[in-house]
Amino acid sequence: MRVAILTNGPGELWGWARPVIMELRKRGHSVSLWLLPCQFASGAERMAASRLGVDKLEGPSGSAWMWHALGQEKTDCVLQLGGDLLFGRRIAGCAGAPLICYAYGFKKGMERARVFTAYPSMSAAIGARSKAVNARPVGDLVKDSLALETGTFAWPAPQGEKSAAARRLLLFPGSRPAILRLSLGWLSAIARHLKTLIPQVLIGTLFSPFAPEDEFSSWVDAGLNPIRAGAGAAMRSADYALTQPGTNTLEMMHCGLPALVAAPMDFLKVIPVGGLGGFASRLPLIGPSIKERGIRRNLKRYNDFIAWPNRIANRALLDEAVGEVVPEELAVRIAEALRDGEKLSRVRRDLLLLSGERGAALRLCDAVEEAGKRRLDPQ
Repeated sequence: MRVAILTNGPGELWGWARPVIMELRKRGHSVSLWLLPCQFASGAERMAASRLGVDKLEGPSGSAWMWHALGQEKTDCVLQLGGDLLFGRRIAGCAGAPLICYAYGFKKGMERARVFTAYPSMSAAIGARSKAVNARPVGDLVKDSLALETGTFAWPAPQGEKSAAARRLLLFPGSRPAILRLSLGWLSAIARHLKTLIPQVLIGTLFSPFAPEDEFSSWVDAGLNPIRAGAGAAMRSADYALTQPGTNTLEMMHCGLPALVAAPMDFLKVIPVGGLGGFASRLPLIGPSIKERGIRRNLKRYNDFIAWPNRIANRALLDEAVGEVVPEELAVRIAEALRDGEKLSRVRRDLLLLSGERGAALRLCDAVEEAGKRRLDPQ
């Protein structure tokens, strides 16, 4: 079979598309991978995608070129893992192929696709947005992605008389250039203040596969121990984490890692917004307030939760901080969390219970094969 996979941002490419591509290749299918235009892209998606061994790699390119190229693709099944479904409908319609979509939330155009999601709560939320969409929960692809990673995480050596009791804090700086620039000063300030509260704390910074190598020296100079390693190895060896909202909060759930998920207003201001909302947010004077209102309105959809595990459970498993927060305040909250060993153990257990079983990639590839065979052999 020929399978066309459409994806966009770093989380979708590495957390969703990667395990599916590995499974399809194992089954002997031909895979073309299309990197769609994405306002959240880091700029390193094509480099990372080139390591996945697909038969054909296209994009990211301008929307006009992409639209034309998708219309020329010959495929037996289209699997969309992120991005606007207009692109998936384009390639499926021109090729006469079925369209399958995997998503965590509702998208326009889902009525014209077979839809899959990770958890029953996500399925219910999608169905509430459109009764015409029946999203089947098959598990979280991110859990399958973590199983592909090997290696260890090099923590700095503990020192002093109480080194055996040292807590390990894992920092996540993000992958987009604008966020990385903000993160260095922000995380350095948090680390400095935290060490005055817990001198024996060990700090490591996990860089994503999409972060540029030339960033490392600044983070080394700041004493933040940057390293590029498998997310699973790093998370399973940590006691607590400080991160931004995104796919890595699901990785923490699957690894049982308690965390503080922070979205300071300084960071929210540089997060891009697509569509008409994005245009309005760039208007002089009134743009920032429009963007802030849009962000807060989006949070209301998930009972004000920004971390995926909290949205799935509909309760606060991971700690959260949104809006006007300062590094010193976050350092105090992290110190309190690290000192509460009983709570850390309880949260770790609850996260792992919520995680569910592996096998989402297997089940999704079964659906792809079934849809493709129907097209090739209608009888």
